[in-house]
Amino acid sequence: MSFFSVTVTGQIESALYPYFDNLYCKYNFKYGPDWVVVSGLEDGLTQMARASTSTTFSQAMYSSGAFSRTCVWNFPIDVCFKSTNPFGWPQLVVCVYGLDEFGRDVVRGYGAVRLPLTAGRHVLYIPTVVPRATTPFNAFLSWATGRVPEYLDPNFIAQSKGREVTRVKSQGALKIVLDIATKEIDKFGLQVSASSRRM
Repeated sequence: MSFFSVTVTGQIESALYPYFDNLYCKYNFKYGPDWVVVSGLEDGLTQMARASTSTTFSQAMYSSGAFSRTCVWNFPIDVCFKSTNPFGWPQLVVCVYGLDEFGRDVVRGYGAVRLPLTAGRHVLYIPTVVPRATTPFNAFLSWATGRVPEYLDPNFIAQSKGREVTRVKSQGALKIVLDIATKEIDKFGLQVSASSRRM
Protein backbone atom coordinates (compact mmCIF):
# COMPACT_ATOMS: atom_id res chain seq x y z
CA MET A 1 0.00 0.00 0.00
CA SER A 2 1.49 3.34 -1.01
CA PHE A 3 -0.63 5.59 1.20
CA PHE A 4 -2.05 5.85 4.70
CA SER A 5 -5.65 6.67 5.55
CA VAL A 6 -7.45 8.66 8.23
CA THR A 7 -11.15 7.99 8.81
CA VAL A 8 -13.23 10.54 10.69
CA THR A 9 -16.71 9.91 12.06
CA GLY A 10 -18.58 11.84 14.69
CA GLN A 11 -20.78 14.86 15.00
CA ILE A 12 -20.98 18.58 15.36
CA GLU A 13 -22.79 18.29 18.65
CA SER A 14 -23.68 21.76 19.87
CA ALA A 15 -22.82 25.43 20.09
CA LEU A 16 -22.85 28.02 22.83
CA TYR A 17 -23.70 31.57 21.84
CA PRO A 18 -25.13 33.27 24.93
CA TYR A 19 -26.76 36.16 23.06
CA PHE A 20 -27.90 34.49 19.83
CA ASP A 21 -30.57 32.06 18.72
CA ASN A 22 -31.67 30.32 15.50
CA LEU A 23 -28.18 29.17 14.52
CA TYR A 24 -26.88 26.84 11.84
CA CYS A 25 -23.38 25.73 10.93
CA LYS A 26 -21.51 25.24 7.66
CA TYR A 27 -18.42 23.08 7.81
CA ASN A 28 -15.69 21.89 5.47
CA PHE A 29 -12.27 20.31 5.66
CA LYS A 30 -9.11 22.14 4.64
CA TYR A 31 -6.14 19.91 3.83
CA GLY A 32 -2.83 19.84 2.02
CA PRO A 33 -2.09 19.06 -1.63
CA ASP A 34 -1.17 15.41 -1.00
CA TRP A 35 -4.49 14.61 0.69
CA VAL A 36 -7.50 13.13 -1.13
CA VAL A 37 -11.04 12.48 0.08
CA VAL A 38 -11.71 8.78 -0.55
CA SER A 39 -15.29 8.66 0.70
CA GLY A 40 -17.80 10.75 2.55
CA LEU A 41 -18.62 14.43 2.41
CA GLU A 42 -15.96 17.08 2.85
CA ASP A 43 -18.48 19.85 3.52
CA GLY A 44 -21.97 20.18 4.91
CA LEU A 45 -24.70 22.36 6.36
CA THR A 46 -26.57 21.65 9.59
CA GLN A 47 -30.20 22.33 10.31
CA MET A 48 -31.18 25.54 12.12
CA ALA A 49 -31.52 25.08 15.88
CA ARG A 50 -33.02 27.18 18.63
CA ALA A 51 -31.10 27.67 21.85
CA SER A 52 -32.21 25.77 24.92
CA THR A 53 -31.54 26.60 28.54
CA SER A 54 -29.76 23.30 29.13
CA THR A 55 -26.24 23.29 30.56
CA THR A 56 -25.03 20.18 28.71
CA PHE A 57 -22.08 22.11 27.34
CA SER A 58 -20.24 22.28 30.66
CA GLN A 59 -16.69 21.02 30.21
CA ALA A 60 -13.17 22.41 30.00
CA MET A 61 -12.86 26.17 29.81
CA TYR A 62 -16.48 26.67 28.79
CA SER A 63 -17.94 25.60 32.15
CA SER A 64 -17.90 29.08 33.66
CA GLY A 65 -21.69 29.28 33.84
CA ALA A 66 -21.80 32.30 31.53
CA PHE A 67 -22.82 29.97 28.73
CA SER A 68 -26.26 28.57 29.41
CA ARG A 69 -27.96 28.66 26.02
CA THR A 70 -27.01 25.63 23.96
CA CYS A 71 -27.96 25.06 20.31
CA VAL A 72 -27.93 21.31 19.68
CA TRP A 73 -27.40 20.01 16.15
CA ASN A 74 -25.94 16.49 16.54
CA PHE A 75 -25.02 16.72 12.86
CA PRO A 76 -23.08 13.68 11.59
CA ILE A 77 -19.60 13.85 10.06
CA ASP A 78 -18.25 10.91 8.07
CA VAL A 79 -15.22 11.26 5.79
CA CYS A 80 -12.13 9.23 4.89
CA PHE A 81 -8.85 10.75 3.69
CA LYS A 82 -5.76 9.18 2.16
CA SER A 83 -2.31 10.69 1.79
CA THR A 84 1.37 9.90 1.38
CA ASN A 85 2.53 12.89 3.42
CA PRO A 86 1.40 14.31 6.78
CA PHE A 87 1.98 17.88 5.54
CA GLY A 88 -1.36 19.67 5.43
CA TRP A 89 -3.00 17.40 8.02
CA PRO A 90 -6.77 18.05 7.69
CA GLN A 91 -8.48 20.81 9.63
CA LEU A 92 -12.19 21.10 10.32
CA VAL A 93 -13.36 24.63 9.48
CA VAL A 94 -16.72 25.79 10.86
CA CYS A 95 -18.81 28.88 10.14
CA VAL A 96 -21.83 29.59 12.34
CA TYR A 97 -24.66 31.72 10.97
CA GLY A 98 -27.84 33.01 12.53
CA LEU A 99 -30.66 35.48 12.12
CA ASP A 100 -30.37 39.09 13.24
CA GLU A 101 -33.19 41.28 14.62
CA PHE A 102 -34.60 41.76 11.12
CA GLY A 103 -34.48 38.08 10.08
CA ARG A 104 -31.36 38.41 7.92
CA ASP A 105 -28.65 35.73 7.81
CA VAL A 106 -25.47 37.02 9.44
CA VAL A 107 -22.22 35.34 10.45
CA ARG A 108 -21.95 34.54 14.16
CA GLY A 109 -18.52 32.92 14.23
CA TYR A 110 -15.63 31.29 12.39
CA GLY A 111 -13.44 28.58 13.87
CA ALA A 112 -11.03 25.80 12.93
CA VAL A 113 -9.36 22.85 14.59
CA ARG A 114 -6.79 20.39 13.29
CA LEU A 115 -7.98 16.78 13.37
CA PRO A 116 -6.41 14.75 16.18
CA LEU A 117 -3.37 12.66 15.27
CA THR A 118 -4.26 9.69 17.43
CA ALA A 119 -6.95 7.10 16.95
CA GLY A 120 -9.88 7.02 19.33
CA ARG A 121 -12.68 9.28 20.54
CA HIS A 122 -11.94 12.98 20.92
CA VAL A 123 -14.13 15.75 22.33
CA LEU A 124 -13.00 19.07 20.87
CA TYR A 125 -14.08 22.60 21.72
CA ILE A 126 -13.67 25.19 18.98
CA PRO A 127 -13.74 28.83 20.09
CA THR A 128 -15.13 31.04 17.35
CA VAL A 129 -14.41 34.62 16.32
CA VAL A 130 -16.05 37.23 14.09
CA PRO A 131 -14.29 39.99 12.17
CA ARG A 132 -14.75 43.49 13.55
CA ALA A 133 -15.52 46.63 11.59
CA THR A 134 -12.56 48.94 11.06
CA THR A 135 -14.31 52.09 12.37
CA PRO A 136 -17.39 52.90 14.48
CA PHE A 137 -19.05 54.35 11.37
CA ASN A 138 -18.49 51.07 9.48
CA ALA A 139 -19.91 49.19 12.46
CA PHE A 140 -23.09 51.28 12.33
CA LEU A 141 -23.34 50.87 8.54
CA SER A 142 -22.95 47.11 8.79
CA TRP A 143 -25.70 46.92 11.43
CA ALA A 144 -28.05 49.18 9.44
CA THR A 145 -27.56 47.36 6.14
CA GLY A 146 -27.32 43.85 7.60
CA ARG A 147 -23.95 43.31 5.95
CA VAL A 148 -21.70 42.57 8.90
CA PRO A 149 -17.95 42.05 8.27
CA GLU A 150 -17.16 38.54 7.10
CA TYR A 151 -14.36 36.70 5.35
CA LEU A 152 -14.58 36.18 1.59
CA ASP A 153 -13.07 32.72 2.07
CA PRO A 154 -14.17 30.81 5.21
CA ASN A 155 -10.89 28.84 5.07
CA PHE A 156 -9.05 32.06 5.89
CA ILE A 157 -9.49 31.24 9.58
CA ALA A 158 -7.51 27.99 9.11
CA GLN A 159 -4.36 29.61 7.74
CA SER A 160 -1.76 31.88 9.23
CA LYS A 161 -0.95 34.07 6.25
CA GLY A 162 -2.66 37.45 6.48
CA ARG A 163 -4.49 36.83 9.74
CA GLU A 164 -2.23 39.17 11.70
CA VAL A 165 -3.88 42.20 10.08
CA THR A 166 -7.48 41.26 10.88
CA ARG A 167 -9.34 42.46 13.95
CA VAL A 168 -11.64 39.89 15.52
CA LYS A 169 -13.90 39.46 18.51
CA SER A 170 -14.34 36.18 20.40
CA GLN A 171 -17.89 34.99 20.25
CA GLY A 172 -19.18 31.56 21.24
CA ALA A 173 -17.85 28.03 20.91
CA LEU A 174 -18.70 24.69 19.33
CA LYS A 175 -18.48 21.20 20.76
CA ILE A 176 -17.35 18.50 18.31
CA VAL A 177 -17.13 14.76 19.03
CA LEU A 178 -14.89 12.82 16.63
CA ASP A 179 -13.83 9.20 16.32
CA ILE A 180 -10.54 8.87 14.45
CA ALA A 181 -9.22 5.68 12.86
CA THR A 182 -5.86 5.49 11.09
CA LYS A 183 -4.49 2.78 8.82
CA GLU A 184 -0.91 2.11 7.66
CA ILE A 185 0.29 5.36 9.26
CA ASP A 186 3.23 3.69 11.01
CA LYS A 187 4.62 2.40 7.69
CA PHE A 188 5.35 6.02 6.71
CA GLY A 189 7.53 6.62 9.75
CA LEU A 190 4.82 8.45 11.66
CA GLN A 191 4.61 7.57 15.31
CA VAL A 192 1.70 9.01 17.21
CA SER A 193 0.98 8.11 20.81
CA ALA A 194 -1.81 8.78 23.27
CA SER A 195 0.34 11.43 24.97
CA SER A 196 0.06 13.62 21.85
CA ARG A 197 -3.74 13.43 21.97
CA ARG A 198 -5.32 16.87 21.58
CA MET A 199 -8.44 17.66 23.59
